[in-house]
Amino acid sequence: MAIVFYRQYNITQTELALANRRLLDRDTEIYRLQKLVVPSKTIPLAPTQKVTPSSSSLGRLSSAEISRLQQKGLQNPEAELKENLTTNQKEIVITKGVLGGEQKLRDIQILNERYALAYFEDGHQGGYMVLRYEVQAPDQINWQVLDAYTL
Repeated sequence: MAIVFYRQYNITQTELALANRRLLDRDTEIYRLQKLVVPSKTIPLAPTQKVTPSSSSLGRLSSAEISRLQQKGLQNPEAELKENLTTNQKEIVITKGVLGGEQKLRDIQILNERYALAYFEDGHQGGYMVLRYEVQAPDQINWQVLDAYTL
């Protein structure tokens, strides 16, 4: 009986270590992406140049982007995009699961009106993918994987 409990304890410890590693990798990737977004150096502008602040911030749709997506027929763009991606994930996530697992999308972030970032895993192995999407109609959204890698 002690052997069974010891084996279960080892399996649980291994799963916990793997989950902690995935969290650390996710946090590292978020930090890396945030550093890319924040400019490290200010470039002085000529007096004739005018700068208008961007109405969009990475990871959140601006009101202008929401309006443009609504004109294409989406009532609640972010929710409908996530739902469409989740529904079509079998065609998009092509990485095979290991140990009987099936790769599924676990976290989706709509970055702006053209791009999304998604995390996928099967419980053992995971990864990230950058997607580009185009709304043709409310029920027809074309997804294209631009880059993907497994952890």
